[in-house]
Amino acid sequence: TLMTASAATFAQLPPGVKPGEFARLTCEGGKTFAVRMAEDGKSARVRALHGASELSLQADGAYVNEDYKLALPAASAATLWHKGKVEADKCKVQAG
Repeated sequence: TLMTASAATFAQLPPGVKPGEFARLTCEGGKTFAVRMAEDGKSARVRALHGASELSLQADGAYVNEDYKLALPAASAATLWHKGKVEADKCKVQAG
């Protein structure tokens, strides 16, 4: 079975993140943000300190736009950058 790069990346979503539904992530220092993954895995919407924004999947597996970058590595916690600076680090999906 062939699997596209975007499908492989999308399959690595952290536990608790379901396509089409917002998930709240809690991060180091008590910071939080929410993310909703598109059903096809090609985009993500974040709601964070600086507002809501739509991000597109890139070849490296991160979701980006002109303001934000979101990395959701399968083996570690998520990181959200805003304008090149880490806004939230060591983020995990909030239970419940």
